[in-house]
Amino acid sequence: MFLEPGSRVVRVPRIPFIGGVALFALIASAVNLGAQTEYDVLIVNGRVLDGSGNPYFYADVGIRGDEIVAVGDLEGARAARVIDAGGKYVTPGFIALHEHVEHDILDGYGTLPNYTTQGFTTAVINTDGYNFNLGAGEAATLWPLDRERELLEEAGSALNLALLVPHGNIRAMVMGASPEEVMRYATPEELDEMRALVREGMEAGAFGLSTGLEYNPMRYSSEDEVVELAKVVAPYGGHFQAHMRSQGRYPKWQLPSHMDHPTQRHVSWTDAIMEILRVGREANVPVMVDHIHPKGPREWGMSEVTTQLFDRMWADGYPAYMNMHSYEGYSAYVTLIPRWALIEGQVPGQSMADDFPPVEYGDMRANLQARLADPEIRAVIQSDSEYEMIRQGGAENLLITDFPDESIVGKTLAELAEERGEEPFDTAVWLQMNGFDRPGGVLWMAKAVGTMDIVEFMRQDYTGVTLDRAGDRPEIRSNPAIHPGYFGTSGRLIKEHAIDRGTVTLPHAIRALTGLGAQVLGLSDRGRIGVGMKADVVVFDPETIRTDATYLDPFVYQEGMTHVMVNGEFVVDEGTPTEALPGRVLRRQREGATTT
Repeated sequence: MFLEPGSRVVRVPRIPFIGGVALFALIASAVNLGAQTEYDVLIVNGRVLDGSGNPYFYADVGIRGDEIVAVGDLEGARAARVIDAGGKYVTPGFIALHEHVEHDILDGYGTLPNYTTQGFTTAVINTDGYNFNLGAGEAATLWPLDRERELLEEAGSALNLALLVPHGNIRAMVMGASPEEVMRYATPEELDEMRALVREGMEAGAFGLSTGLEYNPMRYSSEDEVVELAKVVAPYGGHFQAHMRSQGRYPKWQLPSHMDHPTQRHVSWTDAIMEILRVGREANVPVMVDHIHPKGPREWGMSEVTTQLFDRMWADGYPAYMNMHSYEGYSAYVTLIPRWALIEGQVPGQSMADDFPPVEYGDMRANLQARLADPEIRAVIQSDSEYEMIRQGGAENLLITDFPDESIVGKTLAELAEERGEEPFDTAVWLQMNGFDRPGGVLWMAKAVGTMDIVEFMRQDYTGVTLDRAGDRPEIRSNPAIHPGYFGTSGRLIKEHAIDRGTVTLPHAIRALTGLGAQVLGLSDRGRIGVGMKADVVVFDPETIRTDATYLDPFVYQEGMTHVMVNGEFVVDEGTPTEALPGRVLRRQREGATTT
């Protein structure tokens, strides 16, 4: 609820709170900061979780323009807008650390209501090592970075945006995009050119370097290339963040049967983690692992080993962070029947996750049928297929979300196999032969992430939050691959894990969403509730916060975020997203090396 313009604050009786009360709030209460003062927005009677990880304290928050100008007892103050937050929490705006919203903003969908209704006010973009696209002549479309900044500012966004220098675009600009150009290590001369482009991006205000080491063309880079490029961001106070080179026993673009190309060296989960930590040590730069989740039962439990390695980094003086979205499942065009069994002929170095290098499918069903007729080849196909089933969570955790015969949507591979009276491999073949005319034949929601790992990662002080999603726009409403995290990531953390399960405390969850992200990015004026901070503010109701988005029905907005402000303007008002576009394309504030 809110009071009429010009209203005076009406003090609601408060339950005394013993312990953890911020000193400045006590002082403010004693001197009555609100007397004879006017604000643009005044939030009163709230329980402030200031983003530090400390317990809440009672305080009012006075906002003028885009800034928080008072926190404390503001009784007697006047404001153009007074919001009574009695019983609600007041927090800093949430920071999403790995997002893909730039194309939505540039296409005119910058209100991003799926983000704002979750309380997000800042997003890190150009993640996974690319911005927008990676075509040969298109890699430079949004370069230099100032050009991207200009286009984003012109389009307008509800969120503040933090830009990274994308490794994939840099590599494509220097080396090209054809298989013969990128399926190799960079030469010393090419590496020098890439260094210069990274430096140019940092000079333009980028926050750091991003990469996606399971994706083309970055998967063909050497560890040394990555280290050398990360070294460029260190003097600027930037950081390095990465989609790991592998999230399981093999990277997603490999299968046990296809290791015969020089670029397809074996990389395990542990290898991939050690590579990122090596970057932190040798480049002397903070590192962050993006959307961390070991895939498949073979890897469940690797979180404990991983957090021990991260703890050692911190003990040795090297900051190492991670971010996560806390869902066991993810939407994916999983191909249980290996792509090599579907194509015409063979392609050296073929990816099992995408069509690079380019392949010719022709009649996929006929190609598969011919290979299955050979007992020896069939055995290899089955071995690869069963490996991939486990990597994606196992037959019981592969949920069908789209198929021409809608009667099987909502069933798992194991359930369908049991109905058909056959082994899961035979069912996977049937789905490929009778499904959509594309690799896989079916759309899955792969529940491949172990709850034990989610809990272990979430409890760490260095774990932030990502949706790893794009924005809400009309065409996604018909997309069966949409993940519930589009609409419910923050609610899943706050409601399910903090309030209901007690996996973490509420102050811990809010810090993961706010102050920690500001620390990673080096933002001195966001991520906390305090005088002089920018007015990125969330008011949420612990009694009504909920997320009803599911794997089969993801298009449900999160509830409970009653007010969300970005730079002093409401992007959510009384629980309803607005059309305001007050977000800014931020520039890096931190300068100079940040580690030992």
